[in-house]
Amino acid sequence: MIFDVAIIGGGPAGAATGIHLSRAGLSVAIIEATRYDTARFGETLPPDVHPTLRDLGVWDAFLGLSPAESPGIVSVWGRDRAEEQDFVSNPHGAGWCVDRNSFDAMLLAEAGRLGARTFTSQKAAAPERTADGWRVGEIAARFVVDAAGRNGLKLESRCERRFEDVLLAITVLVSYAGGPPSDCRTYIETAPDGWWYSAVLPAGDVMAMFFTDPETYREQGIVLGDELAAATLTRARLAGGSIRRSQVVYAPSCCRTELAGPDWLAVGDSASCYDPLSGRGVLKALRQARAAAQAVLTGDAEPYAKLVREEFDHYVRQRRVYYAGERRWQDAGFWKRRLRDATCVAEKS
Repeated sequence: MIFDVAIIGGGPAGAATGIHLSRAGLSVAIIEATRYDTARFGETLPPDVHPTLRDLGVWDAFLGLSPAESPGIVSVWGRDRAEEQDFVSNPHGAGWCVDRNSFDAMLLAEAGRLGARTFTSQKAAAPERTADGWRVGEIAARFVVDAAGRNGLKLESRCERRFEDVLLAITVLVSYAGGPPSDCRTYIETAPDGWWYSAVLPAGDVMAMFFTDPETYREQGIVLGDELAAATLTRARLAGGSIRRSQVVYAPSCCRTELAGPDWLAVGDSASCYDPLSGRGVLKALRQARAAAQAVLTGDAEPYAKLVREEFDHYVRQRRVYYAGERRWQDAGFWKRRLRDATCVAEKS
């Protein structure tokens, strides 16, 4: 069987693209390398995700995951006191914290319910050109969607990226014998060599991440206890917990130079990566999946590519302004490098 579309990657972008294309009547194969049993990040969803999930037709399935409501964000950035942003006045209500494996698997299941053929625990072979389109292992398709993540696929040897920044995230999953923290808001807090993010997951664990850059990590190393000493809010949240899992994750901000060809396109992190400070990585993937599906259906990828580039440029401007707002440690290498980038933007504008 030759599929209309083969989607490589079953994360939010790949599964959502598959949902839209299957609903439009195309034959779709989605190839996912895991069984949704590995660590996945991006567990906080903003209130704006509500209409996107409804439009995708997965709202009831989403609620079936028993996601934890996130009533707001507490930020200590640029000053010593905390600033609180609650979602009470947001027309879409609260944000959510989800288990990303369950969330991604739910989206893939919905694509399968609509007729997509789904293949899990199957690492996709490099797509090869054929007379009729593409071959991905045993799967033949007329069109390929690269949803393989931040590294992307070298379709026709094209995978160059424009990098805005590269961060490293030191992640720790923390459990509590006496029950989870009572405050379910997302915390963001700066420290001398980077910044902290933490969120309470539906199961009651806390996912905490410390973001720094490779230069700092390589030249002086990172001791999380030292970085917590300057982050009183995060230190209080993690007190009394025990670390279940930790790892270091590559977290770039970048946009693919070439986003599509006549019979292929990139979507999700394969197209553009945002760092978690934006809090919109999953929402971006779901929203752009609709535009990607439209590009496949119409054969015109230019509006989709334009959307991805414009949204990435907007993200970069906002990100640089936000980083420039933290000047308490402006002599530290991490913050000096980001203040320099923001200054360059101001001088060009």
